[in-house]
Amino acid sequence: MNSSQSYDRLMTEKEVHKILGIGLSTLQQWRLRGKGPKFCRLGGKMIRYRESDVRAYIDNLNSFQSTTEADMGGVS
Repeated sequence: MNSSQSYDRLMTEKEVHKILGIGLSTLQQWRLRGKGPKFCRLGGKMIRYRESDVRAYIDNLNSFQSTTEADMGGVS
């Protein structure tokens, strides 16, 4: 690795669930179902999330102006 190269910070599930404003068990269930941000598994059981993957997940969430719009899938 060259000295100018940097890596994403790896975040714990506790950090990520607080950032997303969801319960820890919700984040764990999302992971089991293939939802939520991408994750990494270290040493078999240790789960970490790259900061850039969490940001990308948030950036890709749809935004709506009303619940009606959201219920229609963003079609107005």
